[in-house]
Amino acid sequence: MKKSDALGGSATFDAVAQPMSSRAASFAAFSGQTTTAPAVTQGSLRVPVAQLAPNPYNPRATLAAIEEMADSLTSKGIIQPLTIVTREAFLAAHPDHTQDLASAVYVVVDGNRRLAGAKLAGLDDVPVHVDDTLAHDADTLLETALIAAVQHEDLEPLDEAKALERLVQVHGSQRAVARALGKSSGWVTQRLALLKLTPELKQALEDKTLPVKVARTVGQLPEQQQQSAAEEALAQRAKQKAESSRKPKGAYPVSTPPAAAPKPQSEPAVASSAKRPDEDLATLAADLKRRLTAQQIEELVELLIA
Repeated sequence: MKKSDALGGSATFDAVAQPMSSRAASFAAFSGQTTTAPAVTQGSLRVPVAQLAPNPYNPRATLAAIEEMADSLTSKGIIQPLTIVTREAFLAAHPDHTQDLASAVYVVVDGNRRLAGAKLAGLDDVPVHVDDTLAHDADTLLETALIAAVQHEDLEPLDEAKALERLVQVHGSQRAVARALGKSSGWVTQRLALLKLTPELKQALEDKTLPVKVARTVGQLPEQQQQSAAEEALAQRAKQKAESSRKPKGAYPVSTPPAAAPKPQSEPAVASSAKRPDEDLATLAADLKRRLTAQQIEELVELLIA
């Protein structure tokens, strides 16, 4: 099903709360209400659902959990307004998208799921915030929508990776994208690795049979090694899960060290030469600092905590 079908005759993308620059607006909190006149280029109002169209640059390829969203909106209404731009402002920057808008008066920048839920719940209108500065260019629209989605953590993994790839093209480097999103370079690298997966593994990721953490690691390998690495990782996970399920709750193996032979009274106490665990870690850290660059260390940390 196409997104336009899921949303109905016309759909929406949410917007940022306060009048401000496009970059600052993409990070702003959402708020406000709107009316129906396309003459409004900044401000809050309420608009009929039928006057809203989805953003052609929406990073989310599919709309999930719409029924749950509709149930929530039926009981509580829309708490977080949609961020929108006027049709005129959008088409001034993107004249090739006239057909995508049909007869809509506004285009949503962020909040397609909320709009779809509002339609399913039978709501006549929704609160919005109008900010035509967000229609400046396609990359601003994409970045605004992506930042909102990343903050809400509700993008599908591959949708997120594709949007990040587009942002890297815009900003010129992964590090610049990381700064724009308030993330580390390693965070961006891990997610972009999903785009290097084989078609079969991408499908497994979409089908939820390949865990995202495994996919991010496997995606950094050459294609010919990915399938075997994925199978090995899944087998290891299954083994650990099986071992964990067999272990009684609260039961932990306790090793009893053998009794040490008594030392002669006259023998002076000798301090143990064995290194403490923290000394071993310090040695390892020092070795890694010598062998890796600062960026590699940052990416290693991301992999360890992922």
